[in-house]
Amino acid sequence: MKPTVDAYTIAIPWYEREDFAKLWELADDREEMPSDYDDWHRDAVSVVNAWLARGRALEIVTIRPDKFLDWLARRGLPNTAETRLQFAEEQATRDHHAA
Repeated sequence: MKPTVDAYTIAIPWYEREDFAKLWELADDREEMPSDYDDWHRDAVSVVNAWLARGRALEIVTIRPDKFLDWLARRGLPNTAETRLQFAEEQATRDHHAA
């Protein structure tokens, strides 16, 4: 059986400029992430390009503060890189199955 695109797809958390400052301020791991959107964006584009160079399909999931913070609160989770990725993966899976 041939693998499907799902087997090669990576969910990537993405932040819009207008949401970045709020998400950064509320992050429990902000000392590990750039405080400047342009720095974050440059790093994120590098990650995207690296995955694409490996032949992986990407699903970019925009994280909106209110929706994400509500998701965290319902689960009692901290705001970390791990939970931001978990949120992106869950949203990508949900959106994929809804289509």
